[in-house]
Amino acid sequence: MDRIIFLSFFTIISVLLDLYFYQILKKYKSITWTKPLFYFYWSFSIITVANLFLYSLSIDLGFYLKAIIFNMIIGNFISKLVALPFILLDDFRRLIIYFFRKRKLSSNSKISRSKFLSISASLAYGLPITSLTYGILSNNVYDYRVKRRKVSFKNLPSAFHGIKICHISDIHVGSLKNRVAVRGGLDMILNEKPDVIFFTGDLVNDKADELKGWGDDLSKLKAPLGVYSILGNHDYGEYTSWKNESEKIKNFNDLIKGQKEFGWNLLRNQNDYLEVDGQKLNIIGVENWASSRFQQYGDLKTAYDGLDKKGFKLLMTHNPSHWNAQVTNNFKDIDLTLSGHTHGLQYGIDIGKFRVSPVRLAYKQWADLYSNNEQFIYVNRGFGFMGYPGRVGILPEITILELNRV
Repeated sequence: MDRIIFLSFFTIISVLLDLYFYQILKKYKSITWTKPLFYFYWSFSIITVANLFLYSLSIDLGFYLKAIIFNMIIGNFISKLVALPFILLDDFRRLIIYFFRKRKLSSNSKISRSKFLSISASLAYGLPITSLTYGILSNNVYDYRVKRRKVSFKNLPSAFHGIKICHISDIHVGSLKNRVAVRGGLDMILNEKPDVIFFTGDLVNDKADELKGWGDDLSKLKAPLGVYSILGNHDYGEYTSWKNESEKIKNFNDLIKGQKEFGWNLLRNQNDYLEVDGQKLNIIGVENWASSRFQQYGDLKTAYDGLDKKGFKLLMTHNPSHWNAQVTNNFKDIDLTLSGHTHGLQYGIDIGKFRVSPVRLAYKQWADLYSNNEQFIYVNRGFGFMGYPGRVGILPEITILELNRV
C-alpha cells in the first residue's frame, strides 16, 4: 500500500510538471514539423499514468519491459527537474514585469517568454536524457572499479591489524546478462586476495530463479576467513506478483538455500565472529531495515545480544539510513558499518573526493566512507544494477578496506 501511495504521489507530480513544461512547447504548435514532437512529449505522461494503473492491478510486464518503462519515466522526470529552474526564473521575470506594468497603468498585452531562458530550459532538459542514453550504450554497468580505503581504530584487535576486507553489494543477478564481463568482475575480487568477503544484500531483483546458472560463478567467491552476507530489500520477493503466499515463501527459502550452497554465511539478525590467534572480531548481520518506506525486518537489538561492549564490532546492514536512525544513537560501540542499497543512483559525478548525485537528497550517506565521532560507515556503490540498465559517472564497485590498529 505504501508503494502505491508513493507511486500515486509521484505520478501526480510528474503529470503536473508535464503540464507546466508544455508552456514552452505550445508556442511552436503551429509549425507543421513539430507535430510529432507533441505526440512524443505527451507519450511520457500517458506511460507514467498507465504505469500506476498497471502496478495497482498487479500486472507483471516482465523485467525488460518494466526496465524500459522505468527508464522512460525516471529519465523524463529527472530531465524536467534539471530544466525546472530556468522555467521558474522566466515565470518569475514575467510576473515582475506584469505587476510593474499594472502599477504604471500600461497596456495589459501578453508578456512573451524569454527566448534565452526557453532555449536554456530545452538544453537543460536534453542533457539528462542524452547522458542517460550514453550510460546505457557505453556498457558502463560492467566497468568494475576497485575502491581502496584504509580505516584506523583504537580497539581493533592486534591480530587483525592490516586485515583486508572485500565489501560488495547489490549484485542484482537478474539484471546481469554479460556473463563474461561479470566473471571478469568476480576475478577482480579474487585477485585482490581479501582475508574476508562481506556482501550487503540484494542478490536478486525479485526471484530466486534468477540464480539459475550462476551457482558455479558465485561459489568461487571464497576467502580465508569466509564470506558473510545479509538480505536486501529486493531479496524478499515483495516487488513482484505471486500466485499465493506459499509460492512467495518457497521463493524466499530457495534464496536462502542458494546462499548456503554458495558457501556464504548468511546472518539474519545474528552475530558471529572471526578469530585469528585467539583474538576475535565480532560481526553483526541484520535483515533489511530502513528509516523510510522499505522493509523493517532488521532487529539490531536481537542481533547484538551476547556481545561484549568493549569488543570490536562490524555491522552489515543493507540500507545506510539505518546508521543514522539507530546505530550512531543507540549502538555507539559499533565501530564499522557496511551498507549498500543506494547504487549512487547509478547517476552522478564521482571524481576523486568530489561526489555528487541526486540520491544525496534521500540519503546522507550514499557512497564511500563517512564517520561520526569514532564510528565509520562505508556505502558500496553496487556491483550490479537495477531498473536503469546503465551507469553515468557512478561505476560498479568492488570495495577493498584495510583495517588498522592505532
